[in-house]
Amino acid sequence: MPPSVPRVVIVGAGIGGLAAAHHLTRRAAERGCPLGVVVLEASDRPGGWLATERCEGALLEHGPDTMVTHKPAGLALCERLGLSGRLVFKPAGRIDVLDDGRLLPLPTGFALALGPAPPEGPADESVASFVRRRFGDELYRRFYEPVLGGLFMADTEELSLAASFPRRAGPGSEPGRPASPSSPPPAATLDGGLGQIVSTLVDRLPAGTLRLGQRVEGLARADRGFLVKMPEGPPLAANVVLIALPAPAAATLLSELDPPLAGELGQISYASAVTVHLAWPRQAVERPPREYGFFVPRTAGSPVVGVTFVSVKHPERTPEDQFVVRVYLGGALHPDAIGRPGAELVELSANLLAPLLGIDEPPLWSRVWRHPSAMPQRRVGHPALVARLRERLGAHPGLEFAGGPLGAYGLPDSIAEGEAAAERLLGRVVPAGT
Repeated sequence: MPPSVPRVVIVGAGIGGLAAAHHLTRRAAERGCPLGVVVLEASDRPGGWLATERCEGALLEHGPDTMVTHKPAGLALCERLGLSGRLVFKPAGRIDVLDDGRLLPLPTGFALALGPAPPEGPADESVASFVRRRFGDELYRRFYEPVLGGLFMADTEELSLAASFPRRAGPGSEPGRPASPSSPPPAATLDGGLGQIVSTLVDRLPAGTLRLGQRVEGLARADRGFLVKMPEGPPLAANVVLIALPAPAAATLLSELDPPLAGELGQISYASAVTVHLAWPRQAVERPPREYGFFVPRTAGSPVVGVTFVSVKHPERTPEDQFVVRVYLGGALHPDAIGRPGAELVELSANLLAPLLGIDEPPLWSRVWRHPSAMPQRRVGHPALVARLRERLGAHPGLEFAGGPLGAYGLPDSIAEGEAAAERLLGRVVPAGT
């Protein structure tokens, strides 16, 4: 039997699942309707790779260090959580590309040319195909491939243009259209790190909502609702369910309930990533950079795809006498990076940086964080796949997805999708007009 108080079960306590749980509890309270919300997370901590940690006097991010401001969901959630006073807006900074041992600035106006194909073009094609056809092979190879491959940690020969750069409507939303004079800078973070979003969301949830170390192994229909199966103990009854998991985990969860839906989800692959933080004495850096960082092309043959100079982008987060760098490795082109020993990854990263920055000594300290299956790979045809997934979901009233399976990319997207899915589920368990 379904519970007497309507119950929503959310599987996954990444940012999308937590945002959904917060939205549900807040909206139910506003309507004065009792609602039970349970968030089941297999690991021992919430937030996925959205986490902040202090190491050796520096404030380091495990995952994203900023969120874009042209998508409002991230800023809006910070305001609702009482964090807007801690927002720090970041102006656009220079980003370079590694080219034959030198750092080259991106061409002026480069960012304005990252829009989608014109309406008369194909419904979808690879980013590589589109850029070569529109701008030529040299610009693709020297600039577009390293930048877009690094941003998405993807193989641009397979990366879907339509999924990566969907057409948007509305003032200021089209690539190349100038923003309003009142628009905030393009990126924002929180004084103290973006991990505060996770901890604040968890603190706002009612006691007992978040259950860590709870792995879900299956989902079944039962008496106007669902049964959420776990390895130990009886299944948990739910009126509605939100799956906020990466596609492969969601496919496993749905393999008995809907094998065709699970099969479609199984077509979405993921790439793993590694982030390595390194620090040197500031006086050891003979050629201190002024740019925020740089991207590394596939032609370099390195598992490094990008670098952020933390001491330049976030000087307030690092000790004055240290120069801190963050290196991104892995992605679709280098799947073996996540399995390499940490010492090897540190050495590889330091060897890449040393000649660029004029460093001739080992790092003072380093930190290595591994993120298995963290980056969804949206290959050509992904929008059509998402349409099929949404159609199959229609056969399961009360079941929703949030996050990577349906195309969320980045922090604001993940928040927005989690809240939108929560609102749809709320409409199924809270009577209209209340």
